Order: sequence, then C-alpha cells, then structure tokens
Amino acid sequence: MSIIEFYIDTVCEDVSGFDSKYRVFNEYIKHSGDSAVIHYIMESETDKLIAYFSVLSSALLYGDPINLNAIPAIELKMFALDKRYQGLNLSSILLDAVIKTIQYYSDKYVGADILILYSVPVDQVIELYESKGFQRIENTLTAFKSDFTDGCVPMFLPL
Repeated sequence: MSIIEFYIDTVCEDVSGFDSKYRVFNEYIKHSGDSAVIHYIMESETDKLIAYFSVLSSALLYGDPINLNAIPAIELKMFALDKRYQGLNLSSILLDAVIKTIQYYSDKYVGADILILYSVPVDQVIELYESKGFQRIENTLTAFKSDFTDGCVPMFLPL
C-alpha cells in the first residue's frame, strides 16, 4: 500500500460518490440538517473524498440528578471512511488527525475539556477508540442520549 496524503477541509464540492457501506453515514453527509459542522478528509493528489467527520458542542455530565454538573465537551458525532479506503489501515491514522483537529479547535476557540463520541457496538471499532485513549462513560458520568445513540457505546477522551 502506498502512503495516502490527505488534508482536512470544511468544503467538499462533491459528496455524491461517498459510500461507507452504511446507509446512516451515507445519508448524513448528503442531508445533514443538525448543528454539527462537517469536515471532509480529502486525498491530496486527487481531491477525492476519503472520509468525513462532524463535530458539535456537548457536555459530559456527572453527579446526581439534583446536583448535576457539566464538563464542557466537543462531540465527534460522525466519523466515516469510504469503503474504497477501508482495510488499508487508514482508520487509525485518520482518527489521529481528527483528534488533533478537535484539540486545536478546543484550544483556540471552544475551551472544551473532553471529546465525546458514541461508538457503534463493534469490538474492532471500540478497540480502535480505546487504543487512542478513549474510555467508556460509566458510573457517575453520563452523556446526552437520543434515539440516534441507542445501542451505541458512549466514550470520552480528555483533551
């Protein structure tokens, strides 16, 4: 496998050919109407869309219902890799770039302390996130829940 050089941008002229193998990821990139900001990961040589991720502000909650506290967070809402690039060991490299980008935004603009995500319940995916330092949200920590996150594994990474 040759090394794929890439860049991250908030503009992508054509997302129509993107296919992650999963309908929810394919539809989200075409019809996102939520408050998340989509970032496109493009192959440098061809400007082809390799992957995308979206982020939004969030919070990690702790304490009991009467004394609930919040830690400012950024949520990695979506992270999807085109199926043509799957199996090339790119997920780990791209996730490093995503985390670095989010850390930059947090340091420069947002001031969040935590990165939150809701992992699909697939061991290989959870292991990838854990290899980057993500921990499962358990015990007294909670994250916002929605129908969209049902069945997912909430995780966090201190920034």
